[in-house]
Amino acid sequence: MIYLANLGANQQLYIENQGSQTLMTLVSSSRGQQQSQSSSFATGSWTAPPTLFRSDGNFLLRIDSAGGQHFVQLQASGFNSLKTAPSLTDADIMPLQQMSETTTSSQSSVQFKPMEPMQPMKPMEPMKLGNMSMSTNPMEMRMGNMQMRMGEASESKSQSKSTAKSTKHFCTECGNPVKAGDRFCGNCGHKLED
Repeated sequence: MIYLANLGANQQLYIENQGSQTLMTLVSSSRGQQQSQSSSFATGSWTAPPTLFRSDGNFLLRIDSAGGQHFVQLQASGFNSLKTAPSLTDADIMPLQQMSETTTSSQSSVQFKPMEPMQPMKPMEPMKLGNMSMSTNPMEMRMGNMQMRMGEASESKSQSKSTAKSTKHFCTECGNPVKAGDRFCGNCGHKLED
C-alpha cells in the first residue's frame, strides 16, 4: 500500500513498503515546476500503517515492522534515519491518506507528461535599423553604402573579377572609403594593409 501526506507549502510525501524496504518520495511543486527526491530505508515489512508526526515544524515518520520501530526525519536536504527514538510528547499526528497503486500511477502520468517535440523555427525576417539592414540566407549586412555578404553560391571567374573591380575599400580604423592603391587613410592617417 502507498500512503500520502500533505505537508503544506505545496509538498506531498509518498510512503510505500516494497518488501523489506520503505520508499519515501517528497514531491514539491510550484508554478510550472515540480521536483521530487526519494530515499529508501531497510525497515522490514510493516506490521502497521506508518505514522507521521509534526513537532516544532519538523516531520518524523515512524515505521512499525517485525524488526521494531524505525524513525525517519524529513529535512530540507533530504531524509535522515534516526538511531534513537525521538521524544514525541508534544508532537501532532499528521493524517495519512491510503492510496491504491492504480491511483498513483494515473496521477503520475498526469503530473509527468512527456515534452512535446519542438517546432522548427521560422526563417529570420530581415532587420532594419536606420540606414543599417541585415538578412540571412545569404547572410548580408548593409550600412549606408557599405555591404558585406557571406554564404553565397560560388560565382563564375568573370563575375568575381568584375565584382572585385567594383568592390569598395574602407579604412579598418575609421571606416572611411579609400582607393585600392592607397597606403594610408586620407581621413585618419591609419596605415592600410596591402
